[in-house]
Amino acid sequence: MGLDDNNLDDDELHRRFVETGECEYTLKLLMQRYEKSVRACVLKILNDPRDADEVTNETFRKAFINKGKIKYPDKLEGWLHTIAKNAAFDYVRGRKDEDGIEIVSLDDKDGKNIAAATLFEEQQVQQTEAMQYQLNGLLRLLSEKDQEIVDYIRDDLRPKQIAEKIDFTPSAVQKRRERLLEWLRPVADQLDELLDDLPPQDQKVMERHLDGQPIEEISRSLVITPTDIETCVKRVIREWKKTVRSNTT
Repeated sequence: MGLDDNNLDDDELHRRFVETGECEYTLKLLMQRYEKSVRACVLKILNDPRDADEVTNETFRKAFINKGKIKYPDKLEGWLHTIAKNAAFDYVRGRKDEDGIEIVSLDDKDGKNIAAATLFEEQQVQQTEAMQYQLNGLLRLLSEKDQEIVDYIRDDLRPKQIAEKIDFTPSAVQKRRERLLEWLRPVADQLDELLDDLPPQDQKVMERHLDGQPIEEISRSLVITPTDIETCVKRVIREWKKTVRSNTT
């Protein structure tokens, strides 16, 4: 390998890292190419540049150790982002506040992700940075009407009060809430696996969508029309609903 290796296209760089014995050198090239995006991903969770630097380095260390676990080289960038998010969540879990009290885990005692459940609690409930990041991602899977309902619920409005604001019946509000939780909770539990199972292009779209990138920005980054992005997001959400519902039956 030489200086021209910096001009390798993404697919070839990914293949060399995953499939060849030149992983130390290709890891350096990966860091040059993806360190900025990985650090940005971590910063959205930690909001502290020094912590983000530490977790970014840990991300590439884990990538080096676990490179044999990736099945598809063309999904390596998304795999790095998944490692980065998990490393950031682990960092939050292990960090202690000034009084020495451990910050709450993202999982409950049964190992279930609690982010979806807290969508329906009032905003005053204390949440970790990692929980808030996951909550924001889950909210982006909802329709505008469902987001409106969730906002009212988190403002501690009762079904009757919400019904008056959106021209629903109280029972309809309650049923809608139950349906949302029915699929959001398992999606939160299985999100990494659901993303990994997507075709490469869909995975890139959904990762950026969950990160809160505007459609125009995703369009420029992936060279896809905004209409195709909207179609992709709607289709993937339908598929995820079907998948998690079939897994619970």
